[in-house]
Amino acid sequence: MSCRVLFSADQVRQLYGKVTIMANGPTQKTTAGEMIMDSIRPESEIRPDRRQFLIAAAGVLGAGAVGLFADVLIDNMNPGKAVQALGAPIDVDVSRMEPGQLLLVEWKKKPVWILKREDWMLKTLSEPSLLRRLKDPHSKQDQQPAQEYVNGNYRALRPDMFIAVALCTHMQCIPDYRPAPHTVTPWWPGGFHCACHGSMYDFSARVLEGSPAPLNIPIPPYYWKTSTVVTIGEVNKSGIDKNWTPDIW
Repeated sequence: MSCRVLFSADQVRQLYGKVTIMANGPTQKTTAGEMIMDSIRPESEIRPDRRQFLIAAAGVLGAGAVGLFADVLIDNMNPGKAVQALGAPIDVDVSRMEPGQLLLVEWKKKPVWILKREDWMLKTLSEPSLLRRLKDPHSKQDQQPAQEYVNGNYRALRPDMFIAVALCTHMQCIPDYRPAPHTVTPWWPGGFHCACHGSMYDFSARVLEGSPAPLNIPIPPYYWKTSTVVTIGEVNKSGIDKNWTPDIW
């Protein structure tokens, strides 16, 4: 069984009351009602054949919204999926994701980001100017299940596919996806921004100095079942680390 949630802007507004949507051009609708936006990236990197991504993350006030997020989703699931959402591993097919697209799913009553990072996003992760601003640039804190999830500056088993629990380590809010450089601060490289209290994270969800959040956003246990299907909730088929928890969710 799999659990996959693609939120439209209207659905996010109903859940949270506000949503940050950024686009270079007009909004488009898909047949499934999903909101698709023109991709935002440095002007030199814009390619006409790959200009779309889905923004499905919203800033939320207070940790209570996380419970609302889970309850609303589970109410719309059948009993089998509800049980799965409460803790069992989930399978997510990412075969249709385009570079720059962010997917929001639910695991263990927690929102989880899946971001297909573009090449220019990956390049920012090693920039000295960024590394100097990070609280934990080498991911030494216990915010990932094992060392292989650090993988240099990527914090991912595969550099292009980033997976993290979408909770700010300050007060459990859900940060906004803010990929456009220079939109949060003049030096902003792109990443995730918690509008509630100002915490900032790069495209590997590493927390920046000056943020009230103390630690990097946690990486959940996961492994690649196939080249396009990821299992979130354990690190391999044997179920190892199914109950792993970070220092701070």
